[in-house]
Amino acid sequence: MAKNHESYGLIGNSQPMQQLLRLLERIAPTRATVMLCGESGTGKALLAEAIHRASPWAAGPFVTVDCTNIPANLMESEVFGHEPGAFTDARQRKQGLIELGAGGTVLLDEISVLPVELQAKLLGVLETRRFRRLGGTDEHETDTRFLAATNEDLMQAVEEGRFREDLYYRLNVVPMEIPPLRDRGDDVLRIADHFLGEYTQRHGVDARTLGQSAILLLSAYAWPGNVRELRNVIERAVLMTDREIIRADDLVIDRRNYRSTPGAAGITISEEGDLTVRLPANGMSLEAVEREVIRAALRRAKGNVTKAAQLLQMSRDTLRYRIQKFELGD
Repeated sequence: MAKNHESYGLIGNSQPMQQLLRLLERIAPTRATVMLCGESGTGKALLAEAIHRASPWAAGPFVTVDCTNIPANLMESEVFGHEPGAFTDARQRKQGLIELGAGGTVLLDEISVLPVELQAKLLGVLETRRFRRLGGTDEHETDTRFLAATNEDLMQAVEEGRFREDLYYRLNVVPMEIPPLRDRGDDVLRIADHFLGEYTQRHGVDARTLGQSAILLLSAYAWPGNVRELRNVIERAVLMTDREIIRADDLVIDRRNYRSTPGAAGITISEEGDLTVRLPANGMSLEAVEREVIRAALRRAKGNVTKAAQLLQMSRDTLRYRIQKFELGD
């Protein structure tokens, strides 16, 4: 799995993502119920599908129950199915989403909005592996593997009486916290490159690359919309830019979310290029410091390599070599 995670759309070498991928490898072969937590746009559904595809039940269906988009009065029927006569207009038997996920995986997306009256029924399914269709008396077995996802603090929902505590603990067997994009370091640039390739191919346009000014802007942005926002920004740039090299002014983002950029542990770079280094208790490598000093100089020089080389008192060629070494430039 570690070698193939990018084939599942999971891109990133940052420490938080590597920890997440190691956990994925451990739990994917099991039927353990997993709670996927994270901000909107971080990729919870993508991670859920990756767990399914890496599991022994990958040949089975992957079914998503989108709790936010199913009307409350139809929720029980959609999730558990119904028998003829269960309610007005219920003329035929209908399989619910749980039944449709037999032999595979069901993702309960945004589980926090599931009506309280259905939470007890779901708890029963998780504990007994059996369910009844709405209006039915027969019990049906299910071998479905369940995953749940939320962008809300479910324990707070429990304390407020909106979510059953027993269901919370039954779902939260293995919690997986997906880090926000702002905490994933240079994963931003790796994901941006992936989207560049995806959208140039999809829209049939010439290949694009990120210029230095675009790289600095992408690295300095806070990404409140996470990976979903980055995807939209890159697709828009691909469609609206005729140049081969995408510049900062080709990226349509809210500049109010421009921030100081974290580099290696203990190092931050301000918007103006000021560098702050604090030695962590566990130390840091000189190579990490050198990398961030170069990033700071490039930011201070607004991406101009010649000016950055002057600031660092080295030749332009030497700086070019280091930019390539640290994968900081075009």
